[in-house]
Amino acid sequence: MNIYRTLLYISIVICCFCVNVILFAAVVQVPSDQPTIQEGIEVVNDGDMVLVADGIYSGEGNINIDFKGKQITVKSQNGPEETIINCLGTPDTRGFIFQNKETNDTVLEGFTIKNSIHDEGGGIYFNHSSPTIKNCNIIENKGRIGIYGYNSDARIIDCKISNNGPGTGVAFYGETISMEGLILRDTISKPSLISCVISENTGSGIFCFDAVVVEIKDCKVYKNSGSGIYCNFFTSARVNYCEIFQNNGGGIKCTEYASVIITDSIIKQNTAKNGGGIYCSPTSNIRVMGCIIAENIATESGGGIGVITTRGSAEIDYCTIVRNTANKRGGGVHAFIQEPFFTLSNSILWENQTNGTHPEFSGIGDIKIRSCDIQGGIDGIGQEPNVWSVVDEDNIDEDPLFINADRGDYRLRRNSPAIKMGATAPRENQGEEGEDFIEDSLSVSSVGKQILRWADLKRN
Repeated sequence: MNIYRTLLYISIVICCFCVNVILFAAVVQVPSDQPTIQEGIEVVNDGDMVLVADGIYSGEGNINIDFKGKQITVKSQNGPEETIINCLGTPDTRGFIFQNKETNDTVLEGFTIKNSIHDEGGGIYFNHSSPTIKNCNIIENKGRIGIYGYNSDARIIDCKISNNGPGTGVAFYGETISMEGLILRDTISKPSLISCVISENTGSGIFCFDAVVVEIKDCKVYKNSGSGIYCNFFTSARVNYCEIFQNNGGGIKCTEYASVIITDSIIKQNTAKNGGGIYCSPTSNIRVMGCIIAENIATESGGGIGVITTRGSAEIDYCTIVRNTANKRGGGVHAFIQEPFFTLSNSILWENQTNGTHPEFSGIGDIKIRSCDIQGGIDGIGQEPNVWSVVDEDNIDEDPLFINADRGDYRLRRNSPAIKMGATAPRENQGEEGEDFIEDSLSVSSVGKQILRWADLKRN
């Protein structure tokens, strides 16, 4: 009994200690307690908060704000519309700086950051630091990048990154070393963008480079002058539940040994030279599952999807690829495959167009097409003897009966002959996937048997 009593006393002491830590965490208010945000940061300790009142903050102490490695929260009282960091167009200015190994326990929340001028991270800059950024607007900053992260596991949540440039909205860079001609990962950067809006930047919306492993989830990426999402040079990415539309450099671009999984997303009305919706380069790998790829344009080939691969691969499963346009060939899909393979399964290709040849699908190489609804059927693809190696199984050529294609609603009617195909079909055997597809990447969570119901796909 004494042992139990002793354990009880110890538990009570620990609980009291934890409560005291919470009760005595300091809250420093700006400007009532400290005149500037930087001075507020200087006087607090780990676990404390700097609470910033409504207002427009400029000048020394309110720009180039450095968290100094502290695990603290800097938060506005009433959100980004009421609390603005205005850099006033001063050269070499940023909003906030994280460069002292800050972790996800360091939080910045509820600010608008604008009018900075800096080539790297005019709004926010991370270098070997991984803060959490919540409910911030990074807008109208001048320079190459609105948010810049180098070797960072930063979490960016519920933020708006818009009208920055000339350059990219958000850029994540990793770190590699070269040894005897081999590229090795020294450290793995694993940043994430969750529930963000990335729009109208004068470069790409999101750019990932050099061994970054990035999660992009529940984001809207639109009207950027470059690609919506551009993954390059050994980048690994998971794009999930996103809307990617009206970008002028294509929806998603994947080059130089990048590997990207795209699931349960809408990719529409983007424009590029090749691969208006999605482009995969000769050395890259893509897996696309449960996506609507619609109304994209390629000025050359692959209106919906363009794949040109000599060492990569592409797997397209349960997708609706509809009303895309290419000038030369492959309005829906263009695939030039040397090795290893291209597979298209459980998908719908319908009403795609081209001014050249093969409106639905154009391709050369080891191509497998299974259980798809293709307008014109396999014969309409125009395969060439001794050039294609096609596995053709259980495909149909029947009107899929979209609910209202003219209004962009590509869900299927209950009596559709393609009810088990396309993005809104129930999907089976979707357990943990992707570990072998993306080496040292994010584990891929189950998408289960969810039926997507994208009810509003009207043109914006």
